[in-house]
Amino acid sequence: MIVGGGGVIVNEGIFISLSRFIPIVFSLALAIEASVIFNFILNDLWTFADARKGSFLKRMIRFHASSYSGGIVHYTIVILLLVILLHFSSLSEIVLLLFFSYLKLQALYLAAINFVGIVFAFAVRFITAVKYVWG
Repeated sequence: MIVGGGGVIVNEGIFISLSRFIPIVFSLALAIEASVIFNFILNDLWTFADARKGSFLKRMIRFHASSYSGGIVHYTIVILLLVILLHFSSLSEIVLLLFFSYLKLQALYLAAINFVGIVFAFAVRFITAVKYVWG
């Protein structure tokens, strides 16, 4: 719970901060990666310290592999929610906003949308991490 909560704070903080300066597709990807690394390190050192198998690098690779199923869910949900909630009128508007501009949305709005993605991704990440990385 503590590790996951910390990962949410890392993810939200990076996502909201970077979204003001770089396109959303990149800020979201960087936020997801930072939270994956954060969660791996804390899980490896604390939560699953007694269940370690293989080298640090192998565990990190397995953790990343298991996390990216959740990362894909997270990424997809956030992008879809943005597209649906911002009511774009054309595909070119969507592409322009997501890939070539930064969002000037309120931080709370972005955080709420991102949190929905985090919630859906949590179950996928937890199950795959327990079964694949430390199980």
